[in-house]
Amino acid sequence: MKPTSLLQLLQGPFNFLRSDPEEVRRIFPDAQRSLPMPRAIFFEDESATPFHGFPILTSPGMTALRESVRLYIVAEENLQVAVLKREPQDLKTAGILWERYRQLLTRAVENATISSYGRQYPAIFWLHHSLDVARALKDTPKRILRADTEIGRRHGDALKYKIFDRFLDRLLATIYDLMQKVAGATEEAEEELFPRLLTRMRDNVLIFTEDYIGRDLAELGSYFTGSLNIDGRDLRKRLDELATWHAEQLPRDTGLLSLAAHLLHADPRNDARDLLMRPGYTSYLATLRGYDPARLLTPPQVQVWESLLLKLKEFELLHGLRRTLLMIEMRGNVPITKELPGVRGPGRGEIRLSTATRPMDFLEPWVVDPRVERFGMIYDISDFSQTLSVLHRAGTESQDEAFRTMFRFQRRANRLALSHRTKMEKYLGDGAFFSSREALNLLICSLHIQRFYVQALSEGLPFDRGMRIALNYGSYRLIPMGGRPEDGERYEFFGPGLVELSRLTTGKSSQEMGEVKTMLLNQGYPETEVHRFFAPLTAKDVDLVDKKEESRRFYAYLNQNGTLHNNGMVATHPYMTRLEKELGRRALQIGSDGERSYVLISIEDAGETLVAGIRKLGMAHLKGLEKLAVYEIVDGATLDPASFAPLEGRPLVDAIDWAFANAFTAGQ
Repeated sequence: MKPTSLLQLLQGPFNFLRSDPEEVRRIFPDAQRSLPMPRAIFFEDESATPFHGFPILTSPGMTALRESVRLYIVAEENLQVAVLKREPQDLKTAGILWERYRQLLTRAVENATISSYGRQYPAIFWLHHSLDVARALKDTPKRILRADTEIGRRHGDALKYKIFDRFLDRLLATIYDLMQKVAGATEEAEEELFPRLLTRMRDNVLIFTEDYIGRDLAELGSYFTGSLNIDGRDLRKRLDELATWHAEQLPRDTGLLSLAAHLLHADPRNDARDLLMRPGYTSYLATLRGYDPARLLTPPQVQVWESLLLKLKEFELLHGLRRTLLMIEMRGNVPITKELPGVRGPGRGEIRLSTATRPMDFLEPWVVDPRVERFGMIYDISDFSQTLSVLHRAGTESQDEAFRTMFRFQRRANRLALSHRTKMEKYLGDGAFFSSREALNLLICSLHIQRFYVQALSEGLPFDRGMRIALNYGSYRLIPMGGRPEDGERYEFFGPGLVELSRLTTGKSSQEMGEVKTMLLNQGYPETEVHRFFAPLTAKDVDLVDKKEESRRFYAYLNQNGTLHNNGMVATHPYMTRLEKELGRRALQIGSDGERSYVLISIEDAGETLVAGIRKLGMAHLKGLEKLAVYEIVDGATLDPASFAPLEGRPLVDAIDWAFANAFTAGQ
């Protein structure tokens, strides 16, 4: 993570932090490992420009955690007031509230740590939770004042920081114990698991006690009185005097001008206040002859300001990240938010976000649910390995030229996917896996990829045994592949959806004789005995091949066993039903290719009209899967336009089923 890119995503305005990458490097030299990067969040209209932030789910668990820490802090306030009033302390209630908070906290931190895999969940959690703590603690003096005016006036500010110190000690002890337990379970080093960001936060009291600090430091009255034990009004007055004196001195003092322009690279005419935000600059001013400590900052106050300035910069950097936290509610499958990161003022009403938004819930084991519903597509070059072995015998030059042609084909496919909001997830040796949240875009890509393959063959691609394409809509799991924050976020698709696509391209049935034969031969059974054993099944055409179907350049069919033979393009029933929903009610046609009838849909794509022909093949019996309905898709450009006829009054899937039933009746 570059400091420049982080600054571009932070929510301002900033009163003390300078928009300078070098300043970020000085404050957080290990920013790449400590600070999480806000993620792109898309609106419901995904074509709109996304914003960046951290989506957090407003779940019952997260709400309970926020409320539990507030109630515990209020209980601690009541204990401290009771001590000063010399009244009985309600230790039992405070203990119950602490234990309730501790249990929720440990669950959230454990989930964030175990589920992170380089995604910096612990850092995001502490950004979020520190804000909840700060909002609870900043009002402590006001609550104590309401409870007892005299105690609040005399002790309210000091009690705020006494309660904070006690809270922080108990919190850190809890986290240390938890990290020791998690380290044993995960076989990781305890020091590596302890949240780096929490280590920085514990050393800056402002992070856990304030949620906004203005330019005039008015919000820090409690901090000056209760934590530093100084007169905050006097310090603020002297800072104002220093700013006025400094602005008057700059035009008169050539040495000061040169220092600002040449060493600090500042424009003294515009950056007079900015110069006072440079660490060490006020200390330098205090050495000048015209500096008057009786009116300006005294030497002890100079040291206080220099130390406070670093804390203020660190606070604004982290609070800039906290302002990108986005609270999300789920309405069905639609994420809803009521405000955008960094936007203040009147409510803008509800904002609907893309269904791809995956908010974090730290009270759930996975933090982010790894299950996603996606449209998937795999293309696979037929007999790739066999062709490659032939090329290997032909020599290195033939192999190199084959791979150059293959590279051009894959590059066209990748460019196509990018232009249709389809993501290339991974290469699969002789093919690739794509995902999308839209069925129609994936269908368009499939038709074009098939055409690209034909074009590549004309350009000399030697892998000419055909290409298989499969489309589905299914359940996938996103498995994080990173291990460290600096590795970045990378996911791999995993799960039944990918298995289904793999079976649709290989066409393996649960009764694959070849695999059983191979297993028996490897076990030492005589080859003649194995062939004799399977002879009755072979005679019954268990692996029947339809030569008529396979005479086409691209084909897909089911044999008498229900085994899928795919050397073309196929799709599943869930995919077809969602494609129908996206298309809505539109004019359909019916066309034929010999004995095969297809329902035709016309698709507009960047000024070009594509026609897809779809027919139902039947129920396929695929290896390891339950029977599923499979549909063949063909490029309408390969069909005879003279056979096209209107097909009125039926939705897409119903029309395909009707054509399938008619074809079955005609076949009988």
